[in-house]
Amino acid sequence: MAGNSMTFRILFPSSYSVEVSKLRQQLDEAHLAWSKEWKERQADFKIENIRFAHDPRWNKRFFSLQAAHDGESWFWQATHMIVVFGGLSI
Repeated sequence: MAGNSMTFRILFPSSYSVEVSKLRQQLDEAHLAWSKEWKERQADFKIENIRFAHDPRWNKRFFSLQAAHDGESWFWQATHMIVVFGGLSI
């Protein structure tokens, strides 16, 4: 019989109440006050849009990653060939 009552308690728990301690309440209030003050200070901070001068030949520069990918200069074409033939010899 004791096993049955334990099973019913597991399946149908009695109602419970949550008690918030005074210290927890004070902590929540302090955090709320801090977050409001922090948000007010953040309003003064403004991020400016940073723009860079456009370089029309950016992908043709010798050491640019785009030039290395495209292989438009003789150096990168030779590098691609060395890598391909080196990879095939492995």
